[in-house]
Amino acid sequence: MRVLYLNTKFQGGGAERVARQLYEGIGTEGVDSFMLVGKEDESDPRYEIIYESLPRRRWNWVYGKLTSNARLDDRYAAKKILNCIREHQIDLVHIHNIHGNYMGIRNVREIAAVVPVVWTLHDMWSFTGHCAYAGDCDHWENKACGHCQDLTMFPKLYFDCASKLQGQKRQYFTGNGITFVTPSQWLYRLVKKSFLGQERLQMINNGVDTESFYPGDKEKLREQYGIHTKKHVLLFLTNMLRNTMKGFAYLAEALRQLENKEQYLLLIVGKPEEIRDICQLYEVKTFGYIKKIEMLRDVYAMADLFLLPSMLENYPCVSLEAMACGTPVAAFKTGGIVEQVDEETGWLVERGNSLALKDTIRLACQNETLLREKGERSRKKAEACFSQSKMLQEYRQLYEEVLQGKQPPVL
Repeated sequence: MRVLYLNTKFQGGGAERVARQLYEGIGTEGVDSFMLVGKEDESDPRYEIIYESLPRRRWNWVYGKLTSNARLDDRYAAKKILNCIREHQIDLVHIHNIHGNYMGIRNVREIAAVVPVVWTLHDMWSFTGHCAYAGDCDHWENKACGHCQDLTMFPKLYFDCASKLQGQKRQYFTGNGITFVTPSQWLYRLVKKSFLGQERLQMINNGVDTESFYPGDKEKLREQYGIHTKKHVLLFLTNMLRNTMKGFAYLAEALRQLENKEQYLLLIVGKPEEIRDICQLYEVKTFGYIKKIEMLRDVYAMADLFLLPSMLENYPCVSLEAMACGTPVAAFKTGGIVEQVDEETGWLVERGNSLALKDTIRLACQNETLLREKGERSRKKAEACFSQSKMLQEYRQLYEEVLQGKQPPVL
């Protein structure tokens, strides 16, 4: 079996993590894998790039502006994808994110006409007018996107073509025999309400490599990275701060209100320059963006508590990674997070409640025994429920069923 994985980028967030896990790990399940990405800053023999040359990338950027990040067709990308399918004699294409300005909506149907397609949905974009997460807006549910309440929601529109865009998705994403996969029950229920609700649909949880992400000696790790303190270490990420769905404003408010700030150290992965006001209130250790898994594992493992303030998430990989490293998670009660974190392994707070989040941080750090116990249970749950090997086996089985024409079970 030969599978082509298709995604916006190779390095990046949760969708990129899952696509890489499958591409690099599915070989253990007897699958030959190939990777094609829309764009990437660095070339790498592990993948091919659709827009690889600088002039092509610049034209693609301009084309994205002209089409308001909502292109119907991309002949250059379509030709490259179809050529790759023929050249490598691909049996099945596994799509991840395509809302990255590297291919068109209509191109999905072209691919599905050549080979069977599995499409893992990492957010709501495939059935909304434009946004990856609709928040409290339910216009998508009634196929009535338009007069959009927030054109700046990722991926941003420069003019309101949401109604037209949703209609194009309905036309080209349905009736092609595509098997859609959701990582969470939360997204599965939303898809069933959308125009994709009658398509083939299956749920497969994201997984975490528990052999790469595992607990470590917190004191030794802190010494190794120059953290000489007995303070409570709070870890959070600062990617996409301007995306309101990431909820950083609520975390920032919780940290401003948190009493006895001298008792805490903030461990920040990302760009601290964007949160200078918070950094001035605490002792801070920053790491920038981390590409090496070994370092990322150390950062998770040395923290006492991982903070995830997202207002909506599908089935985030970062919480799974923290849990695998034995670090409990404090998060808002929303989306697929509630399918990962529970009272035994962490803390769930009412969405958008900064005061409750502040109190949760304070109470959690006051009870070191409870922190340790929840961390141990987090690791056990990651091994039992969220392992990468489990995810790979389930996708391997799905590929076989798709190629044999079997229908996925109804949840």
